[in-house]
Amino acid sequence: MAAETNSKTSRRDRLMRSPEQVVAYGRAALLSLAVAAGLAGVAILASGLPVTTGTILLFARDEAVFWLAGVALALVAGVLAGRVALRARQDETGLAPHLAPPALPTTAIFPAVATFGGVLLVSVYHNRALIGIAPAFLAPTLLAGLIARYHLEDGRGRARRLARLAHVLLTHGVAFLTLATIYINKVRSLLSASTVAVIVCLLLLQIADGERFPTERRLIYSLVGGLLLGEITWALNYWPLTGWTGGAVLLIAFYLIAGLLLAQVRAGVRRRDVLEYGLGAGVMFAIVAASLWR
Repeated sequence: MAAETNSKTSRRDRLMRSPEQVVAYGRAALLSLAVAAGLAGVAILASGLPVTTGTILLFARDEAVFWLAGVALALVAGVLAGRVALRARQDETGLAPHLAPPALPTTAIFPAVATFGGVLLVSVYHNRALIGIAPAFLAPTLLAGLIARYHLEDGRGRARRLARLAHVLLTHGVAFLTLATIYINKVRSLLSASTVAVIVCLLLLQIADGERFPTERRLIYSLVGGLLLGEITWALNYWPLTGWTGGAVLLIAFYLIAGLLLAQVRAGVRRRDVLEYGLGAGVMFAIVAASLWR
């Protein structure tokens, strides 16, 4: 009985939330809903434009107001996330290792890129269905990302590990959406490759949040990764792929580069890391390539 009571007490303690955590979660929820509502407004604007479904708004110069509103929404999402997001308090018992505060202010990157991905999705499939679908996907994505970001500095090891896993998975999901919708637009390589390079550089810069690594090396690795994905995008523009297939190829390249970057950040890249991520990327690429010749 005593053991059962202790087990129930321990489980209840884990489920309890501190006032600071409740505030952090509440801020994340409000921010997510506000940005999702803004994306719904952008989708309403797109659905009312005098163009047919399937028209790429990036080619419609008269619809510059859409892009101004979309980019502004992404920037606002990032700025608000950077200003209102909280970090988990460090363990004060002395039992957990002390984690120094992050040197780079990267909190704004994930919400901004995720929101921009939603805007790109609306730009491609700008119909009334997207007014509900796009915000319905964006709100939980932002909420999960902000909560994961909150726990990246958590003094509790298990919470921190789960947060890092969620952070990496969400980053890959946002990368796929954003890279695919950029590729779908099929604009000149100078613009598409440059945009991919910037997006990938930002995502790689923040994917290692919660890890301790010299700032200048994170910057260098992120820039190199962004340039590599930009070059791959340039090459893919000469390959007749559908937008989502091209996005899958870019995601595979992102997976390989991000995986090696994280391995380098944590313990240095070893032979097994190269084999693991290299073989994984090779198998995924073979699956995508095989699907084209069915």
